[in-house]
Amino acid sequence: MRVLLVEDDAQTAASIKMILINESFICDTTDLGEDGLEIGKLYDYDIILLDLMLPDIDGYEVLRRLRTARVRTPILILSGLAELDHKIKGLGFGADDFLTKPFDRRELIARIQAIV
Repeated sequence: MRVLLVEDDAQTAASIKMILINESFICDTTDLGEDGLEIGKLYDYDIILLDLMLPDIDGYEVLRRLRTARVRTPILILSGLAELDHKIKGLGFGADDFLTKPFDRRELIARIQAIV
């Protein structure tokens, strides 16, 4: 399975990437929303894991632009923003699921497998 991870925190990104590699997933990473947007449009992924709080543009905008560009790759939001309004907004913009940080690795893998 090929995964695009858009996460600006280097330690979090490295941890998630290790989880995915241990499950035999191929994982590409970027720490910028603009890069995630372009990579997500250019290449075929099985799923995109998207943080909301990015340094250049927020994850909602990345999500909105991907869906406007008719990118149908499943998107799982990974965010420390746990309030219901954030979840509703993300799902309303076209995310397939929303997982709050911190999370258990087993739940992350289970959600990825359920979506894909």
